Amino acid sequence: MKHMGNVHLMVTNICDLYFARMRRQVYFTPKSYLSYLQAYKKLYIIKYQELDVQESNFKIGVNKINEASIAIADMKKVLSQEELKLKDASDKTEKMLRDLEVEQKAAEKIEAEVNLVAQKCEK
Repeated sequence: MKHMGNVHLMVTNICDLYFARMRRQVYFTPKSYLSYLQAYKKLYIIKYQELDVQESNFKIGVNKINEASIAIADMKKVLSQEELKLKDASDKTEKMLRDLEVEQKAAEKIEAEVNLVAQKCEK
């Protein structure tokens, strides 16, 4: 409230300065000072409520960020497990492809032999 008293004193000084320059009297009464205080109080309450809303939104945002970081950590664990499964499946697929290549070469060899026998039979 010390600040409010200074404001009242400043307004009084400005009223005196206005009188000195313009030769017109302006009065700042205790009633106008009290209405000023009331207006200040209303403004203070409004701004305080705005800050409360901002604080609430900030806390909600921080909580969501924390939840997201926990979810990301869980997803990283699942991803690492899935990568291991994928590596195993990839290794098995590569082995199966190598086995199929060997079997295909053997089948081509047998096919060549069968073609030779078929040609001999035709002659």
